[in-house]
Amino acid sequence: MKRILVALALLCVEHSIHTATAQTASREQVAGTVSSVTASANQFVLKTDKGESIAVSTTDKTVILHLAPGVTDASKATRMTLGDLQNGDRLVAYYRGTPGDKTITATTLAVRTTADIGAINQAELADWKKRGIAGNVTAVDAAAKTITIKSGARPVTITTTDKTEFHRYSPDSAKAADAKPSDFAGVKVGDQVRVLGNKSADGSSDTAESIYAGEFRQLAATVVSVNAANGEMQVKDLATKKPLTIRMDSDSTLKKLDPQMAAMLARRYGAARGGQGAGSGRGEGRGQGGEGRSAGEGRGPGDGRGGRGGGGDIGGMIDRSPTIQLAELKPGDAVLILTTMGSDPSRVTCVQLLAGVDPILTAAPNSTRDLLGGWNLGGGGGGEGQQ
Repeated sequence: MKRILVALALLCVEHSIHTATAQTASREQVAGTVSSVTASANQFVLKTDKGESIAVSTTDKTVILHLAPGVTDASKATRMTLGDLQNGDRLVAYYRGTPGDKTITATTLAVRTTADIGAINQAELADWKKRGIAGNVTAVDAAAKTITIKSGARPVTITTTDKTEFHRYSPDSAKAADAKPSDFAGVKVGDQVRVLGNKSADGSSDTAESIYAGEFRQLAATVVSVNAANGEMQVKDLATKKPLTIRMDSDSTLKKLDPQMAAMLARRYGAARGGQGAGSGRGEGRGQGGEGRSAGEGRGPGDGRGGRGGGGDIGGMIDRSPTIQLAELKPGDAVLILTTMGSDPSRVTCVQLLAGVDPILTAAPNSTRDLLGGWNLGGGGGGEGQQ
């Protein structure tokens, strides 16, 4: 999401730059990230958000403007030189030519540096932690343009407006940067959502500014094999009894409950269900696992999970549990996993994994959704480490 926001922020200066430089209507523009700079040749390579590489040349007439965080007025920008550009800087290049040109000569560059992006990311993450909420969609009212979610143990009514921005997570990623623009109709019952907005005093409603929605898989499984070198493991989905490849990435979170906490949660969930499933063994961990339903800045808009918006003490307890490495998991271990849906359903990416859950699955095989629902995607809209 941060990449999108930064690009939009840069595009907001277009009108003032047009005025400041008195360009004609034939001017084109392209946004992207600087991938290499050759200042001696007055050139750099711009990687667009579509993944294309464009060779950009500058002249002594090219205006290079640095737009600090919060600045959208070109008259308030400061001048830069080509030598000031660094790999990772975000910019919009204005030029005379044809859309899609792979070699251009820039007339104006509007730049956000990597330091600017970092500051914007931190401010955005703090906002999501303060005003973000996450949960599972339980109802959608198209006529009223409202969405009801379960956030922790309570329902929250999300009101949308014409200004609400909608995004849909990729089937292979829980990162906001990989999400695509969407609309109200794109939100479905069963989705997991992250919402940025203004909550009511009692927390029962929220007016949304930005919504990230997507379908995630919640499953109970046993570990079959672990390949820590490749960042993968094979598991057996206890609901479908089918094998599944789980891929880890830099944003995957792996936690392990200590035995005392696991026993306490087993008693809680077992009692809540009248002991249902007691003695069934972890091999019967079915219920919500494997249904292909969702589990919620997120880390997202990013990462730095937080602001789960009502995940209750369960989410907090899990967050405080020790982080483990993939290599610490062994064949036969029982785990609860929140994953992407996957373009290939047999190979998915781990969003969150919770180990040490054997007593819970024995006492309450259907507890997957309750546990992972309390420990959701978090509080920032979209995803950690985004640029």
